[in-house]
Amino acid sequence: MRRKNMSITFDEKVSKKIMEMKSDIPTEIVLDIDHTLYDGKELIRQDCCGVTRYRIVLTNKNAIPPVFDTKIESNIGDVFFQKWALMYLDPQIKIRQNGTLIEIAGNGELIAPNIELVDFRK
Repeated sequence: MRRKNMSITFDEKVSKKIMEMKSDIPTEIVLDIDHTLYDGKELIRQDCCGVTRYRIVLTNKNAIPPVFDTKIESNIGDVFFQKWALMYLDPQIKIRQNGTLIEIAGNGELIAPNIELVDFRK
């Protein structure tokens, strides 16, 4: 399902990084905020708050688990996410590079100051 009242805008630097990573490989873009997508290699730490880790994940085309049931339009293509995560997002999301970090912001406020950009394609 597409969220018509939401959008994500990637700034020029982040857009360029993602497009270079994608190259000519058919790719889906996922906003994963709870570590649902996992490559099996990294250690996942959990504390009393659980796992909240905003990440932009590149996956193979048509390889997204069904739990990513919603799409947001962006300036570089659709971004998949889990509908329940709407409570953590604003209607107009900006993902931008700030120094060496990539951050995600909503309407006037920072949502997360350091999000990862990862590639799980095989």
